[in-house]
Amino acid sequence: MTTDPLSTLIHDVNSKCASLRGAAALLRKASKAEADELVSLMAQEARSLAAAIESYKGI
Repeated sequence: MTTDPLSTLIHDVNSKCASLRGAAALLRKASKAEADELVSLMAQEARSLAAAIESYKGI
């Protein structure tokens, strides 16, 4: 079975956006230490999202 590259990209984007939304929701009630960790996670997910989109340009 062949996976459509666009479907894969859409799945990746949706997944990473869900992670970002979840971290943002937790951030509202987080302690300073938890907030620092969540912001780091959000930055990592944003970089990963940008990389996924960038990789699609080459398909």
